[in-house]
Amino acid sequence: MKFLTLMPPSSAAMTTGGSVMDKYQTFYQANPEIPALVQAIEQQVAQWSLLVASLPAQQQQSLKNSMLQASLALDHNSLSVVQLQQLAAGERVVALAQDIQQAQNALTLYQQLDQYNPYSSTDLKKAHQVFMRAVSSDAGCYRAHGAGVYEDHKLVHMPPAPAKVKPLVEELLDKLRHEQVHPLVVSCLMHFQLALIHPFSDGNGRLCRLWHYLVLMQWQPHCIYLPLVLALREKSREYQKTLRQSVPKYDATAFILFILRTTKESLAAELQQLELQQAELIQCSQAADFLAQPLPDLSQCLKLQAKKKKTKASGPWYKTADQILKKLKKDNRLSAKTLADELGLSSRAIEKQLAKLKAEGKLLRTGPAKGGRWQVLA
Repeated sequence: MKFLTLMPPSSAAMTTGGSVMDKYQTFYQANPEIPALVQAIEQQVAQWSLLVASLPAQQQQSLKNSMLQASLALDHNSLSVVQLQQLAAGERVVALAQDIQQAQNALTLYQQLDQYNPYSSTDLKKAHQVFMRAVSSDAGCYRAHGAGVYEDHKLVHMPPAPAKVKPLVEELLDKLRHEQVHPLVVSCLMHFQLALIHPFSDGNGRLCRLWHYLVLMQWQPHCIYLPLVLALREKSREYQKTLRQSVPKYDATAFILFILRTTKESLAAELQQLELQQAELIQCSQAADFLAQPLPDLSQCLKLQAKKKKTKASGPWYKTADQILKKLKKDNRLSAKTLADELGLSSRAIEKQLAKLKAEGKLLRTGPAKGGRWQVLA
């Protein structure tokens, strides 16, 4: 069993009623799947780095923007990838002022990532200051008050007292800097432990995911483009559930396995897509040579292929009506807001779809507005 001790555990420091210890240790258990996953991901990342390095700068930026938008969306930011790209290009975007400010802050921060050290508490606070500028009054400062993580008005985690935050962060970063395990595992521990400490009053989720990426970028720079956050957004419920259930046990094993499995799955899918895209580009070029015609506009070819894939792709952001019905069959208490978050759409768009499904006789709402249930008739 591997221990990452932040402070000597003390039974006297433990409280009841959902509270947690101010002195504790995080550990993860030896599991044969962890080294197997690490080895598989290492091979994928090597292949991924070569493919991403061969992409045009514009497409690399598009990958980064997609990853950034997904991380913001996990914290309920409403901007789409297109809106984020428009914002990055200096174009006017219509959205909530706070969402635009958060996105602008994130874009600024992600342009400076090579200046940050994941094992520096100063850089952690500096990143938070950029992330939360004009959004939070204590941007760049550790929280000065107690905090609680709630789910449906139920306390699921009580982070350490404010006075413990600074020493815990310092000790965590120092220990992880010297941890003799693979960066893929260190990044998971960083993510998990920062979530456990909850250093700031707001923006902790974004910082946890960013610091996860920074650890990986020190190992392989092209990890900035990893599709992990995109997959976490798609699996947001499982992601939050795994993190929430691991925290009270101080056992990061389940969280490490979830993140590594998700990384492997998402990389496999993205590698396949990039390889197909490159093969199609080669086919376009070969066809042009064979016909002795001028080389076609490859950017147009890319756009046509992307459009073709978009119409054929399946996932939570496609075939909205079908996806809504599918999700409501699994959980008939989902709200329009929750559906919007999971499908990456606005609440207004989801409400239109719900109204249409009810009009078509495929969906029925029973009970009060709050606490009612959906009945799928189709």
